[in-house]
This record gives sequence, structure tokens and C-alpha cells, in this order.
Amino acid sequence: MSNTEIKPRDAPRLDIGCSFHKRDGFIGIDILPSSGPDVLADACRLPFKDSIFSEIYSSYTLEHIQDNLAVISEIYRVCSTDAIIRLILPHFSNPAFHDDLTHKHKYSTRTFEHYDQSLHELTGHPNYLPHVNLKLEKVEIRWWPPQVIARKGIGKSFILSILNKVINIFANAYPFLCERIWSSWVGGFYEVEFRLRVVK
Repeated sequence: MSNTEIKPRDAPRLDIGCSFHKRDGFIGIDILPSSGPDVLADACRLPFKDSIFSEIYSSYTLEHIQDNLAVISEIYRVCSTDAIIRLILPHFSNPAFHDDLTHKHKYSTRTFEHYDQSLHELTGHPNYLPHVNLKLEKVEIRWWPPQVIARKGIGKSFILSILNKVINIFANAYPFLCERIWSSWVGGFYEVEFRLRVVK
């Protein structure tokens, strides 16, 4: 598919770093040709026109990219007003984070407060990207993601599923407590998911 052929009606949704698991109904981009993306591209320089996507999804990609500010800026540029962005990223306390030498960044539940113009002044965060405004609609941390639990044996996956549900409920009710105390004293959380809405 040629980049010049992509129009809003053809590509309303974008999967960044799709790898071998591109979502149905999304145009998949990846920097690795072996994963067979629809578009071979660097997320820091998206080959699309401004304001054409209604939704962007990315799972376990941004942590591999050195310049996260460039990626966030590009995501904002190619999104239309009220577009939804879903990002699934490794939590800073993820015990498996250092298994992969290509990992460059970890994330907390407050990471994207920096890019919500209604929050950064209230929280005292620096305004690194003043042209970007991403309304933080939902943040969720997960002790273990379902896809990891599913790879365990039947008995272990059953126990982990129950524990995961209970711990996730507690963690998302008290994220500050979990990030400041639980993750250091008890153990880490695997991932954090952000739901953002583009404001232009």
C-alpha cells in the first residue's frame, strides 16, 4: 500500500508497532519489515497527513523508542479531534522489563498527565509539548496481563486469574499507594494502559 493512497476513509484507525499481531480494521505500521506491516515506517516520522485517524492503538512499542516526545507529537498530529488513543506500556515496576535490552522507557500511571493541558499546571508538571493536548480519560495498571496468565498451566492460570482480579481492583482504586509502596515492598506490576482523547 502506497502512503500517498492512504485517505481518511481508507485508514480511520492506526496500529503503531503492530508486529505480527495487527488489529482487525487497523492499518499496521512497524519499523521491522519481517513483521509484514501494511506500512513500513518509523513512529517518530509517521508518513500520514494531519488529522486523519479516529483511533490509534499501540501495545508494547513506545518503550523501544528513544524519542518518546517525537512519537507523542506525531500521534497528536495525525489524529483528528476527539480521536481515541490507547497505549499499553510496561509499568516502571515490571520485573521482566530488563529482560529485553531494547527497552528504553518505563511508565507510571501519571506519565501522560504531562500532555493533558488541564492537568499539567494543576500537578506542577513541566509542559514539554505545549502544542499537544491529550485528555487523560482512563489509566489502568495490571499486575499480570491475561495473555501472560493464559500461557501458564491450568492450575496456575486459575489461581493467578483470581489473584490478578483482586489485586487489580485494589491497585486501580489506590494507584498512588501501589506505586509508592506496594511495588517496592510486595512486587511489581506488569503493565499500564492509557486511554487518551485528542483535543484540538
